[in-house]
Amino acid sequence: MRRVSFEVQGDPVPKARARTVRKGGRTWSFTPRKVAEWERLVKAEAEKHFTEPFTGPVALTIGFYMRRPKSRRKDNYVETTPDLDNLEKAVLDGLNGVAYVDDRFVVVKSAAKLYVSGGEPRVSVVVTSLVDQASMVEYLGR
Repeated sequence: MRRVSFEVQGDPVPKARARTVRKGGRTWSFTPRKVAEWERLVKAEAEKHFTEPFTGPVALTIGFYMRRPKSRRKDNYVETTPDLDNLEKAVLDGLNGVAYVDDRFVVVKSAAKLYVSGGEPRVSVVVTSLVDQASMVEYLGR
């Protein structure tokens, strides 16, 4: 089993809807700047750990460690926005072509939003190739 782990430092950014602009009879869509910058940061960090993308099915585990507001001193999990699926999508898109050929190869996914207990906000990523796995039972260790 091949597994790659790394962290992306900084506040996690959720994937936002593409913005559509109309000007002079033309219409085009674009990804908001903050999201595009975050995806580039994820990609740049992943490039340090991958020589080539995995070409088969992969499992992805993501931990989003976010700043804790003073009003949430006793909580461990982030129950507020941004939504977990939007955070995941930004990371998945940033890993396209670097960790795996395309995010359609992600067949197992696990993610959590947690408050930072020590250190700075970050995203922890583990990408595991499932090419040589006989079954999901073997992957899950059951």
